[in-house]
Amino acid sequence: MRRIAIVLVVLAVIAGACGDDTADDATPDETTTAPSGNDGGDDTTVGGDDGQPSGLPGLEDYEAVAATLEQPEFDRDLPPQAPESPIGAYGYSRYVYTQAGGEVVPSLIEGPLGYQTRCQEEAKDCSYQELKALYDSGDDVPSYLGMDRETLGALVGQLDAVNDAIHQYEDLDDACAAGLWKSTNQIANMGIHMIDGLESNTFDPSRPQMVLFASEDGLGLGAGEIGDCRNGEWTGADGYVPVGAVFNVSLTPDHPDGFAGPIDNWHIHYNTCISRSEEAGQLGVDDNAAVGEGGRAATTSAVCREQGGQFLPVISSWMMHAYVADGFEAESGVFSMFNPSVWPLSDPDTLLDERTSQVGPGVESAQILNFSFGDVRVGVGETVRFANSDSVPHTVTAGSFIEPSDAFDSGVLGTGQAFEVAFDAPGQYELFCVLHPEMTGVVTVE
Repeated sequence: MRRIAIVLVVLAVIAGACGDDTADDATPDETTTAPSGNDGGDDTTVGGDDGQPSGLPGLEDYEAVAATLEQPEFDRDLPPQAPESPIGAYGYSRYVYTQAGGEVVPSLIEGPLGYQTRCQEEAKDCSYQELKALYDSGDDVPSYLGMDRETLGALVGQLDAVNDAIHQYEDLDDACAAGLWKSTNQIANMGIHMIDGLESNTFDPSRPQMVLFASEDGLGLGAGEIGDCRNGEWTGADGYVPVGAVFNVSLTPDHPDGFAGPIDNWHIHYNTCISRSEEAGQLGVDDNAAVGEGGRAATTSAVCREQGGQFLPVISSWMMHAYVADGFEAESGVFSMFNPSVWPLSDPDTLLDERTSQVGPGVESAQILNFSFGDVRVGVGETVRFANSDSVPHTVTAGSFIEPSDAFDSGVLGTGQAFEVAFDAPGQYELFCVLHPEMTGVVTVE
């Protein structure tokens, strides 16, 4: 089978969706290469015959692009003028704009206006366990945290409260007995979202609005397989354990004052399409799960309506993940959107030390990094080699979560694995990651 079970389920849910309407009816060559070993793409890709460079932006580039946009008045608002092409990556930039339905649409705002303290590089001590050990050690607080020792102590105390809150539940039986209810199936690198319906939409570290549970065997199960809370008991398999929490607070004009210090960049989702298929819940909603069970992706209202989904121009709350459970340490940061330690896993020891590799004539390298495919431009007849340099698995799948295509699909690429696909006709080809559906990209063939 070309695709793993999780991909098959998603495509079955949205079978009958139209193809990519941005590709001018062009289809790539069917020649693809299965995931390969511990190789990676280089930092840039090169365009077609005009030789125009187009690179994967680094963190400074994200800030520079955002700085060129006219800024809104409030933290919660989008720039008055959208960029001409997709920009940004989850956790690494204030704005994320994606390609959907032939348009560039906003997907995410993260953090306040102006400078944001980013803490999502593995070399930085940004997990809950690392922050706690740093405070207990008495060592100097690194400048990248942007806080003094007193503030760090306050943050660690808040995270201790989150840890206590999620571990009051040993398993999903405990959660169901306490009145929590399942709003999603197990989402890749996140988990099942269990909502505490008694919680308000105000911030309290000891009372998160949701608790995340995960199991090695839970990923890929549809709503009818995974189980649910019935009469205070969990009907599915055992083995699900708490891995983190989700906080939802009212959508105020300015960025929330939540956790101590500046590393808690809360986010807002824009242009969200909620699928009402119960099977799609395994991949769909993350922290806006209260909207309803089903698949989720950023798209246009027209495409969403065509697919029978519910379109939400904005999810009306600020949202934040907090991964605090021992055994599921979030090396990408306690407040990261995705946690590489929650299934599916990649071996962090295989994370690429070198970001370059040699490719043959007619093959262009495209590095998958920071939950971004980058800006990929190639000439007709050339091959793109996608190499996963993130610490979590990804897929390279044609189309979008709302409008998938069977033109190409990599299956799951672990850290260091690569996938090649050739393009024999000009056009724009949308692609996305099935495991992280709002991670989208475009290959421009000229």
